[in-house]
Amino acid sequence: MKPLRLKMQAFGSYGKETVVDFEKVNQNLFLITGDTGAGKTTIFDGITFALYGETSGGVREASMLRSKYAKPETPTYAEYIFEYKDAVYTVKRSPD
Repeated sequence: MKPLRLKMQAFGSYGKETVVDFEKVNQNLFLITGDTGAGKTTIFDGITFALYGETSGGVREASMLRSKYAKPETPTYAEYIFEYKDAVYTVKRSPD
């Protein structure tokens, strides 16, 4: 599976719509790095939640993914676009 794009809104530490564009990385291997609290785990939670409806570490429940920084009317979701065997797939999921 090759990640192409992750879009999250009102998800984890990201209050507004945030896009992680993996296509801008021109390497086959890359590192997600940053300071404590920068949102690294949230990126993995977004991918895992979009695919499986669970968080990446299994510690937090889906109901805990709503960002405290989002406006009440802003919908929460994670959308993951990836390539697998020459086909592109999009999965989008919202917590209850």
